Amino acid sequence: MRTDYALCITALAIGAAVLICGCTGLPGDGDQNRTNETPVGGSLTADEVLVRDGNFSAFVRALDAAGIKGTLAGSGPYTVFAPTDEAFDLIPETMMEELFDDPKGNLAETLLYHMAPGGYAASDIAANETIPTVQGNTITVDAAGESVTVNGARVIRADIPAANGVIHAIDAVMIPPDVTLSPTNETPTNVTANTTG
Repeated sequence: MRTDYALCITALAIGAAVLICGCTGLPGDGDQNRTNETPVGGSLTADEVLVRDGNFSAFVRALDAAGIKGTLAGSGPYTVFAPTDEAFDLIPETMMEELFDDPKGNLAETLLYHMAPGGYAASDIAANETIPTVQGNTITVDAAGESVTVNGARVIRADIPAANGVIHAIDAVMIPPDVTLSPTNETPTNVTANTTG
């Protein structure tokens, strides 16, 4: 029964998004080094993969709270830079409260900053200096050495396939440049901010 309810809500969210967006493309359509092919082996949509994986429960709760989880059930393709539960655990409590107190504003903007239109495999990410996000700002890529980082967040598990894109687990939560949070006495050890804008 609960699954049927969740599927109904997801279908309604997708329908509303289609009606609102019409036939317009997402920012970044036509960018180089991006594949529109669906990754092989993924039969579940990105939102389903995140739920079933078990390492992204805080990210999924945040998507639900912001009302944008249905975005990742759409046709895509999307690239999701998903902070792990450990990344969320290291965010100061006051910062988390501030984000969740504004679910349709700062929280939604922050989560959309973790999604890119198009299917970027790890090799595609490394071939770019910046990647556009669904939120509108770009994230900076650093592929020096053996690791890849996006806005300072390290990709710790790459190329998790989904039917509508690809997911990369990252070790930090990225805050977009236009989201301003109150200063806190706690030091955010696992939060990155975009400096390029």
